[in-house]
Amino acid sequence: MERKRPLEPIKPEGMEIILYYPCPFCSRKVPVVAPLEPTVIRCDACNKQFPIVPSDDKTIKFLKTILDNGRAAIAPDFL
Repeated sequence: MERKRPLEPIKPEGMEIILYYPCPFCSRKVPVVAPLEPTVIRCDACNKQFPIVPSDDKTIKFLKTILDNGRAAIAPDFL
């Protein structure tokens, strides 16, 4: 019988920035992965659509770079 090794915790290999846009109809905070272009989203609570302002591509790239695409955000105990 083969002995199973316990699973090691897995480290992230990427990250995304989530922005919250308040729905103008019901005020729910709608999460969106940092949009890089103006777009229209649909609220998952009231199902109504509304346009949103895009995020700044340079800022998003900067945040991902300083966090080493998520690797710098790992809890020190798990390095």
